[in-house]
Amino acid sequence: MERVALVLLVACAKHADAPPSPLQDGAPVAQAVDAAPLAIDAAVVKETPTATKIVSGTHATCAVMSDASVRCWGGNTDGELGDGTTKSSATPVKPNAHGVKDLVLGDDFACALIDDSSVVCWGHIGFGKDHRSLAPVAVPGVRDVVRILAVGGAACATDKAGALVCWGDVDPRGHVTATGAAHAPTPVPNVDHVVALTPHAALREGGEVLTWIDGGTPKATGMKFGVDLAERDLACALDSGGVVTCFGDKSPCAETAKKPAPKKPAKKPKKPKGKAKPEAPPPAATSFALPIGKATHLAFATGTCIQSVAKRLDCLDIVHACKVVRPWPALVSIEETSGACARLTNGTVRCGASGVQAAPLIAGVKDAIAISATATGGCALTKQHAVLCWDGTGAATPISF
Repeated sequence: MERVALVLLVACAKHADAPPSPLQDGAPVAQAVDAAPLAIDAAVVKETPTATKIVSGTHATCAVMSDASVRCWGGNTDGELGDGTTKSSATPVKPNAHGVKDLVLGDDFACALIDDSSVVCWGHIGFGKDHRSLAPVAVPGVRDVVRILAVGGAACATDKAGALVCWGDVDPRGHVTATGAAHAPTPVPNVDHVVALTPHAALREGGEVLTWIDGGTPKATGMKFGVDLAERDLACALDSGGVVTCFGDKSPCAETAKKPAPKKPAKKPKKPKGKAKPEAPPPAATSFALPIGKATHLAFATGTCIQSVAKRLDCLDIVHACKVVRPWPALVSIEETSGACARLTNGTVRCGASGVQAAPLIAGVKDAIAISATATGGCALTKQHAVLCWDGTGAATPISF
């Protein structure tokens, strides 16, 4: 009897400091106190990141990944892939860019917005010294950025205060040029809170559109409710009512509707008397609505075309009195246009070619939720986060990350 009591005392002493039952109701604990501890250092399976956004440039394509990194593939003559080489690659390579929130591609470069509100760029984009960088380089003096844009050979950024700064192929006022310049980041005066940009126009957050000529001062166009902006010979904007308005000294449609006047014999120039008169200022820009019907988006990569409210692609034949034509009748039920391609409501993609009426389906593409294309090919992002790319109108092949 004394031996039994001793065993009970030892048992009570052993468990006096034991934690309460996980059930907290006095019920017996399911697992013994002396059981072996659970393993906590088991290997964690690392998931392969998937693409969340795709962007196509002239020669390369890049994707923002779910882990905020970037992958790029395609041509690399000017370092567009950002891997430190000029070797092209059909399979994705990984530039040294992390914490990426957004990505834009220009003609031969890429720029990424980083989660610390800075910007890095690679490829043929200058900051005042070198014209190209083979790997991501921070853009000097550009900080507190909320939006990045790319136009031709220039990149731009809007900061949290709304100021716009551009670099690369820009003039001393920050306006986009086509001279091959490599200017350092340059503030653009009188242009702020920009959400879309073309070489000669800007769309502000509130819907106001500004335009300028090369070297000129940005001026308000009078449009207050712009929702889309594009440029093809002339800058044009789409308003919230679906009307497309262009800005220039004269309407191309009005000009093509008139027969050319017969040429008069040139008069002999008179000799100037006294001081020469100052040159007349250029004519003020005017605005005019395009006779093309209501639109939901501008599709100027394929011509003076729109994505209509009827989900078709309608274009103006500028040469023939601005007649509305449908160059690719198969492009119907359109959800999105990019380059010469359209993503349809059923998740398939069709692409057209200049001068050819057929716009064949891109074989192998289904369940597309976004596309990014040029005149020579494109890529699609699917519901399953797969990326499929094609050349011309050929069959798509999957990109393996």
